[in-house]
Amino acid sequence: MAVRRNRYLLLNHVFCGLLVLLVLNDHLFKTTYGNWWTGKLSDAAGIILLPLVLGFVFPKLRLHVLWMSALFFAWWKSPLSASFITWYNQWAPMAITRVVDYSDLLVLVLLPVPYYLLQRVDGAHRLAIHKVHPAFVLLPAMVAFMATSAPYYYRYNRSTGNLHCLNCYIDIKLSQEQIVQQLAAGHILFDSVRSLQDTVYTPVDTIRAAVKEYKINQLVIEGDTLQAVDFTMLDRSGGKTRVYFTGMQVAPYDFNDWRLAKKMRKLYRSKIFKELRSHVE
Repeated sequence: MAVRRNRYLLLNHVFCGLLVLLVLNDHLFKTTYGNWWTGKLSDAAGIILLPLVLGFVFPKLRLHVLWMSALFFAWWKSPLSASFITWYNQWAPMAITRVVDYSDLLVLVLLPVPYYLLQRVDGAHRLAIHKVHPAFVLLPAMVAFMATSAPYYYRYNRSTGNLHCLNCYIDIKLSQEQIVQQLAAGHILFDSVRSLQDTVYTPVDTIRAAVKEYKINQLVIEGDTLQAVDFTMLDRSGGKTRVYFTGMQVAPYDFNDWRLAKKMRKLYRSKIFKELRSHVE
């Protein structure tokens, strides 16, 4: 006997509300605020939405979707998924990325929410959404899962180096031009810059965009020569500039070890921002 799909696993106010929250957080809140809370918010929404989607698409597996979702989430948040991401990015039209952070696993405590809906959605009449085809919810959900927050090089965090620093920034009460001038006075010169949309590096003085990506091939700080240091500067209101340290080349470290990457990221972020502040503040 065929198992029927339960449309109300998707057509309920909890699912639809969380789907809207997921999209807004990934494509608006993370870019605007970029803090610990926005980082965890998408994971929290996703761990509730995923079992419900699986339960709808594969009704025969309805009793197993909770542990399947937990297992997938743990795998995705671990270094074990790195080879899959590398393979996928070789052919995907838009690459994906994720930061290995085991604190994200805290959202697994929310699994009772989809468990409740899986067990009792038929009786939760106040939550049900009627007269809507499930496809109008399922398709946006699939797109939202696949097109999660854009990777660093689609936002303000592109870097050609092997050490990436996501949402590592400081706000400076100067314009981009003033920052460049003051750093130059301190013998810190940018080798190249491009607008966020450009694909080829161009001379510094030819760019007029509000968002610019800067590169320093070699930056010497306290006798330590840093290679291929990448920045992004974003104009803010009130004549301020948000300066992102987006990454650099550090050899010969293997950053599949997330603990080492976290330690190195913290070290160089501190050193670089301290050096910048000493010249512009």
